[in-house]
Amino acid sequence: MNKTYLMKRNMYLIFGLLIITVVFISGCVQQEAVKGSDQAAQGSNVEIQEPVQQVEGKTTSPPQGLGRLCSGKQECIDFCMNNRGRCEEYCKNNENELCVTIFPPGQEEHQEQSQEVSAQFRWECTGEGPVNFVSPPMRIEEIEMILPIGLMIGGHVTPIDHGYYTALDWKPEYRDDTTKYKDILAPADGVVRDIGHMPGAKEGEDYRLVIYHTCTFYTIYIHLWKLSPELSEALGESSYKVVNVPVKAGEVIGRSGGFDFSVHDEEVTLKGFIIPKHYEAESWKIHTTDMFNHFVEPMRSQLLEKNVRQKEPRGGKIDYDIDGRLVGNWFVENTNGYAGVTDRPGDVGYWRTHLAFAYDGLDPSLIIVSIGDYNGEALQFAVKGNAPDPATISVESGLVKYELVAFGYKTEEGSDWDRWSFAKISKAYGFDEHVGGVALVQMLEDRKIKFETFPGKTASQVSGFTENAKIYER
Repeated sequence: MNKTYLMKRNMYLIFGLLIITVVFISGCVQQEAVKGSDQAAQGSNVEIQEPVQQVEGKTTSPPQGLGRLCSGKQECIDFCMNNRGRCEEYCKNNENELCVTIFPPGQEEHQEQSQEVSAQFRWECTGEGPVNFVSPPMRIEEIEMILPIGLMIGGHVTPIDHGYYTALDWKPEYRDDTTKYKDILAPADGVVRDIGHMPGAKEGEDYRLVIYHTCTFYTIYIHLWKLSPELSEALGESSYKVVNVPVKAGEVIGRSGGFDFSVHDEEVTLKGFIIPKHYEAESWKIHTTDMFNHFVEPMRSQLLEKNVRQKEPRGGKIDYDIDGRLVGNWFVENTNGYAGVTDRPGDVGYWRTHLAFAYDGLDPSLIIVSIGDYNGEALQFAVKGNAPDPATISVESGLVKYELVAFGYKTEEGSDWDRWSFAKISKAYGFDEHVGGVALVQMLEDRKIKFETFPGKTASQVSGFTENAKIYER
């Protein structure tokens, strides 16, 4: 059997289990819709350029927007409220009138603009800390299966901060058949703060929204194919808008055949992200909490019955960094951490500079090497022999070779999981008999590694790094 086929087999099968596959990769990989729009442009082979000129070493762009991030003053103010890290990074390298408005360089000189922006950043919320969820996000009898946080799939190179709900009998080809959609519900009382249209989708389809249940505790929904009439009216003709729409527990907020769901508590910071600054582009990520634990009983147990992951923690895990050890997330040095470098010519995606040595999202006993640029693709692999454990690799370990293999899942009944229908997963396993490549890695310092891949090679055919090796940091 062809080795290349085997190496890609796992990725494409997992894609199959996720609803709305095409939009999933170009959209929810980057929750703030803009990065997906970069990919949509590249995927369509349409070259999108803005008139630019050089001013004192910086790029000057038209004042009507912040490059591809947003367009129009109000939309950019709204966007930067929830994506401050990305906007600040853009404004560091570009001269733009909106940058001066949103990030005034002098409080006295720009007091009027600063007050205007501050007013936009204020919104209505009450209380702090978590609340109990008294409604499921989808009616339990309409759920086919739930996937937890922590998977690594394609462009989701680092463990994913959201889970997935799939409706009963849902198939991707039903996407345009609104009669197949199910109601999506608010889990508790709250205020919808922002709504965004996902890139590449048809007009009136595919949205991301955030519900704040208190001032520090919120849920994020992605790929609501249709919004409720109230939320659709609040968004209007904008592609992204900060709103203040109260919702009640169990209220219908939209409809879809499947969607992404995550829970975040700003009073909680995950300890397994040892450099939080790397994640400013997705500031909610380091505050991710268990997507099941806030539901009241018996609802929590009923939802867990739909969860394919049987290993503890049932809700999954995304933060694996250990200082001085290989395990966890890494980024090519000087590439803006998680934000990546999507504005560079020819870049395939922000995830290209990502790398993770972690554990499978359904069975954490299996080591996963997740690579943003493996011969031009973002791919995930198990390792032959399931060793050495990256949590044991340090500077003293020297050069480490991982032979890369595809992987699959067994159900509790002992059969291979088809990835389309619900099953209780008992184990993940690597296809050790088919080595498809080698990953060579060495820890140079506690927070710096050297890394290179060798597609089509075995360990005996790789003796050391070449000029293609890259330095990663965290």
